[in-house]
Amino acid sequence: MVPAAVRCGGTEATTPRTSAVLRERHPTLRPVREDLHTVSASTTVASPAVLAVLVAHDGVTWLPRTLDALQAQVHAPIEIVAVDNASSDGTRELLLERLGERRVLIADRDLGFGGAVSMALDARDAADAPYVLLVHDDLELAPDAVAELVAAMEADPRLAIVGPKLRGWDAEDELQSVGSTIDLTGRVDPGVDVGELDQGQRDQERRTLYVSTAGMLVRRATMDELGRLDRRYHVFRDDLDLCWRAWLAGHDVEVVPSAVGRHAASAANYLRLGQAGFIGPRYFDERNTLASLIKNYGALKLLMVLPLYLVGGLAKIVGFLLTRRFSDAWQTVRAWAWNLAHLGESRRYRRAVQAQRVRSDAELSELFGRLGTRLRAYTEAMATWISGADHDPEPEPAHDDAPPPDPQTVTRRVVALVRRRPVLVSAAGLVLLIAVGTWPLLLPGELRGGQLAPWPVSSAAFLTDHLAGWHEAAAFGTSAAPSPAQALLGLLQAALGGSAYLAPRVLLLLPLAVGWLLALKAAQTYSDRRAPRVVAATAYVLSPPALAALVTGRIEALVVLAVLPGLVAGWITATSRTSEPARAWRAVAAVVLFGAVAGAFEPVVLVTLLAVGAVAIGVAVARSEDLSWRASVAARLTVAALGPVLLLVPWSLELFAADGPLFAGTAASETAGDELWVWLLLSPSLTGFPGLIAGVGFLLAGLLGLALGWRRGATLVSVLWLAALLGATGAWWADRAGTAMWAGTPLLVTAAAFAGAFALAFAAGARQLSRHAFGWRQIAAATTALAVTVSIASVAWALVREPFAAFVTEEPTLPSFVIAEAEAEGPFRVLVLAADEREVAWEVVDGRGPTMAGYGLRQPSATEDIARAAIADLLEGRDPGAGDRLGQLGIRYVIVPDGAEDPELSAALLAQTSLEPRPVATGELHAVSGWLPQVTALTGEQVAVLEQRGSLPPDVEVGSLPWLGGGRAAGTLPEPGAVLLAEAADDGWVLEVDGTSIPAANGTPVRFLDVPAGEVEVSHTGEGARRLAVGVQVVLLLLVISLALRPPGFARRAVGDPAARGGQR
Repeated sequence: MVPAAVRCGGTEATTPRTSAVLRERHPTLRPVREDLHTVSASTTVASPAVLAVLVAHDGVTWLPRTLDALQAQVHAPIEIVAVDNASSDGTRELLLERLGERRVLIADRDLGFGGAVSMALDARDAADAPYVLLVHDDLELAPDAVAELVAAMEADPRLAIVGPKLRGWDAEDELQSVGSTIDLTGRVDPGVDVGELDQGQRDQERRTLYVSTAGMLVRRATMDELGRLDRRYHVFRDDLDLCWRAWLAGHDVEVVPSAVGRHAASAANYLRLGQAGFIGPRYFDERNTLASLIKNYGALKLLMVLPLYLVGGLAKIVGFLLTRRFSDAWQTVRAWAWNLAHLGESRRYRRAVQAQRVRSDAELSELFGRLGTRLRAYTEAMATWISGADHDPEPEPAHDDAPPPDPQTVTRRVVALVRRRPVLVSAAGLVLLIAVGTWPLLLPGELRGGQLAPWPVSSAAFLTDHLAGWHEAAAFGTSAAPSPAQALLGLLQAALGGSAYLAPRVLLLLPLAVGWLLALKAAQTYSDRRAPRVVAATAYVLSPPALAALVTGRIEALVVLAVLPGLVAGWITATSRTSEPARAWRAVAAVVLFGAVAGAFEPVVLVTLLAVGAVAIGVAVARSEDLSWRASVAARLTVAALGPVLLLVPWSLELFAADGPLFAGTAASETAGDELWVWLLLSPSLTGFPGLIAGVGFLLAGLLGLALGWRRGATLVSVLWLAALLGATGAWWADRAGTAMWAGTPLLVTAAAFAGAFALAFAAGARQLSRHAFGWRQIAAATTALAVTVSIASVAWALVREPFAAFVTEEPTLPSFVIAEAEAEGPFRVLVLAADEREVAWEVVDGRGPTMAGYGLRQPSATEDIARAAIADLLEGRDPGAGDRLGQLGIRYVIVPDGAEDPELSAALLAQTSLEPRPVATGELHAVSGWLPQVTALTGEQVAVLEQRGSLPPDVEVGSLPWLGGGRAAGTLPEPGAVLLAEAADDGWVLEVDGTSIPAANGTPVRFLDVPAGEVEVSHTGEGARRLAVGVQVVLLLLVISLALRPPGFARRAVGDPAARGGQR
């Protein structure tokens, strides 16, 4: 039976008897005003009527409670009008049974929320009720909710819309919303934290950008004035749009926390079918949010917001794809497409909204959320994740008779700041130290030195060459797969806006910052306090090998410095029995990514990971009797060890080839020859290492970790010391064997191990030392702490006074006229010779000078062997025509830089019949008279002379074909003859004359003989295969990133879960 308060259109008054009955049914009722309990006929006339519009669609699960709550409202009069939105689950029958046919409107199709509300309003005259209450079928209002909302409206005529405080449907103490807002780009902030409990902390009436349509009370006149809800929205964000339009038109919106509702939010939570269930809530959310931005922002604000919205949206779509949330990505794209298709309609709505505007965007800015707040929250969360929490012992409780605190001096405040924010203070100090120490690198101009060549003006030089089938960024072209490091450097420059100034400097300095942050993360394994982690991370990046790598420009060592702590942290997490499966597999993905980055620059890392993985699998299997754990950890470690190799395919497939990444590089130009103990002290006599004092502290730190940390973690201490010894031994062997790997790189492992041991000692020492009387332990700890401080200080001082002599700025790599000729006349090569006390070093570079775009390219062994043999004959005087052999490789000039001259070298160069000395300001320069262009066209007679003499006379003019780049040359051959290509022989070379293919003869340089006259094109055919290989690499990379962001189902199940073993649940 319907109560009298809602019968007959809501015109009857609520009697005292009815109020008493309501109080009996609901003893928790709280009166809004005392006079609500004794309503007389005279006071009822002044009580404003409310039209409650209940919109239902397949809501039979929640409707009984919704209807009970409406009929229990203490406010009178209330008329309920329900709209059934094409329900199919019994909702219609329930509404008809509870409300009667006169108060239930039937829609043959789902009109959406806005369409259903308009249907109800059209059926009821505006004069019947000045207020409209919008009710969802999954909303349960508190008995006094409507009374509280009406009282707020009556008290403030500026209010046009009010809404209740919303709690969860079943979790009654959990807040859902207390008024919402959006940030600049439309991201919603519901005003509460996830899982926040309602303890009255948000019970303040306040203005808000919008309130939910679940329980929204609107003045009927204002709603008609604004044009009601946008019927296009169907579901979601129609509340935002209506309230935003109300604000623009001069009205206010407020949340009334004393009015409470419980809301299931069934459409957003996929708890019901319908369009939101089938299409997806995200589609309507994204679609309607963008439509609201288009309609309601002013012109200037819209022009600023839309690009930000699209950029954020694209990043969101990429994130969905990487986490395999393809449905969310598709819904977002589809939402954008809808707005594009309905742009004309949105513009008409926009004109109507802007015509009613009386408030500017600036006046409403306080209602919107701040992007900075969100970014600050993300930054703080990331910083906490990296540095970890601080688990200091709780302080002793204070006593009432405790002495007053000492006055806060500047020193005390600084000490307190360091203790409270050690990560922040250390980071600021480290940045300041690096900035002061490396200021010579920050000077303007082109920076080069060490492994750092001049940077190209555009990142396209890296990426284009990486995708090409014939890679020509280095001196000699090659079809061998380049290292992915080439692409990574291009992406780095692209991320920096293509700046050739920033890219080399960031490449040198960013690894220090990344290594420090990842070392903080890795040190969480050793210490549960921030201070030891900060000290260990700082010691790592200010270790002697780190300084030497920076000073000498060893790019591969700097990259290893950056990712090594990440590899350590990943391995530990992946093999820990306490790690949740999802976290462990994320760690595996991190190891794969870090290992691939490090391996792309230093191939030895790949071999090391394979060896470590094999040993770790063996140890894990041997130490555990749990078969499921064995299988799980073996799978993780196998992926971690093989993943980087697979991610670098096809380059990594040639890892162990004679001319592959491991063995193709030239031997290190500097060796130390020191004993093993010197390497263990991190003090080899290599350039950049600061000396014995800087290394002693690290060794003592390792010994202290052994002494204090053995009881706490014997296995961890053993692993750390094994790593330290292996790193020192590897460095000693690399120096003795003359490998291409810089001998200082393995010492980074030793430094990291000693830093970890020190963090472990720091963490364990406080507890251990407190249990013993003053003695050798305290003395050892103090001595080690002092030694580590001295070591770090000595490295810092060495950094500050380092002149960085290995680097130069604004000095051309080649004489200016040589570079100008190469750019004007076409490509050629230059041989650079430099003599020292032991030997003559040589390098062939492009005529335009070396470029960083050639990083990671391996020179073909065929051209290298020819050049090496010719140079040896030249230097030893065995062949006066050795210069002609160089000329056939496209070498036009031979240069001896200033400071690299030698009398014997000069004599050998002058003895060459084909080398012509040219006057230069510094150094020596010789022109190769018999040089041939990169693509030479010869007549039949010239071919015969070349084959007979091995060179052409100096006065013979030869033709050439223009080099187009990318392994292509084209031009006209006026008469039959031959085409010579100054590149290594390769099966991919093809020459076509008027569509007819001519095969290449055997040998290097490439020769095409008996070529008829006509239009000639020389090209390399490997581009398709190369791009396919890169495509496979990208797919593998996306899979690994996807694994890191969202592990698959099997990786999220705990070991021992029946589902993980294929059992039934």
